[in-house]
Amino acid sequence: MMKTKQIGGKETKIAVLHAFFVPKGGGEKLVFSIRNYYNSDLFTGAIDFNVWDKTKIKEDSFVKELYDDNFGFVYLHRDIKIPYIKKIVRQFQFRYNPKIKLLNNYDVVIFSGNIAGVAGRITNPNTKKIMYCHTPPRPFTDQFENNIAKFPFYTRPFLRVFRNWVLLEYKKELQYMDAVVANSYNIQKRLNTYIGLSSEVIQPATNTAKFQYLQQDDYYLSYARLEDLKRIPLIVEAFKKMPEKKLIICSSGPLKDWLIKEIKNYPNIIYEGLVTDERLAILIGCCIAGIYIPVEEDFGIIQCELMAAGKPVIGVKEGGLLETVIDNKTGYLIKSNPEVNDVIDSVNKMTATKALEMKNYCIEQSKKFDSSIFFSKFDSLIERLQNNN
Repeated sequence: MMKTKQIGGKETKIAVLHAFFVPKGGGEKLVFSIRNYYNSDLFTGAIDFNVWDKTKIKEDSFVKELYDDNFGFVYLHRDIKIPYIKKIVRQFQFRYNPKIKLLNNYDVVIFSGNIAGVAGRITNPNTKKIMYCHTPPRPFTDQFENNIAKFPFYTRPFLRVFRNWVLLEYKKELQYMDAVVANSYNIQKRLNTYIGLSSEVIQPATNTAKFQYLQQDDYYLSYARLEDLKRIPLIVEAFKKMPEKKLIICSSGPLKDWLIKEIKNYPNIIYEGLVTDERLAILIGCCIAGIYIPVEEDFGIIQCELMAAGKPVIGVKEGGLLETVIDNKTGYLIKSNPEVNDVIDSVNKMTATKALEMKNYCIEQSKKFDSSIFFSKFDSLIERLQNNN
């Protein structure tokens, strides 16, 4: 049975369509927050049941959230492992799976992630469609030049033609939306630069009450996804050169096997794997500071969670970190395109004493990104769209 949320005096049926449940990250945290607040049904394209294993529902609060019986959950297909093919299958499912027609039964559909071919299949003229854009597809926008440099030069003209087609299709999808919302000013700029579309900004919700200062132990913390875009190798290399500094890493991703092998002879770097939300809250609450230096991050939730617990952030002067972390007050922002020595210098500056001095500033800054602010703005947006009927 569909539930409703009263918005502007109207009982409103809302669905959330998330592109896929494969990794666990900030996007998934936000989707659960939106679903819970709006009493929404949750739809997704692909799901990886190895990651989202229902048998772990008692021990993994992330999994427990997904399979919460209080909300409807519809998935289109089980994700497949074959590179490139899996992306084709995902888009095919969005365009042709009959379950998408169920979205016509809702007053509002909130899109999360890069989804093609769905908005045009919602034919109910009264259904309002909102794209909450984490980023336009990065392999075809800000990371495109880096990507094609890996291919033979004679293939690059064809790749450019393919990229133009992908971005054209993406723009067509967004033009079906009643509203396009960027999750940061960084993404607003990216949408304008690469897609030629304007958008409004509503920064993501951070459940600040979930993260508390507990104590200060002797380690620094990294829990970004294990991939090159998060500059994980740079962080690891820095701590290999600082054997007296302890680093705990608690996440997963494509670099997992590399990481385990790389830190084998470095006892100061501890890998805990992908931990539960409960364990993560403890690790955050007890660290000296967090390290988060991604490449042009869309917005980023990690730095906001750390600050909510009174923990400063060693970040980078790129992307969403510039919108959230105050340099020298709630952390240190390393120069853009950092090198190993830049990380080392910032870690050495971020002593336990300095981290404690930043504690209250961090907590205060995190309140700007609290869930209550996000939902107040989103409520206003939905009410405005409904009144435009």
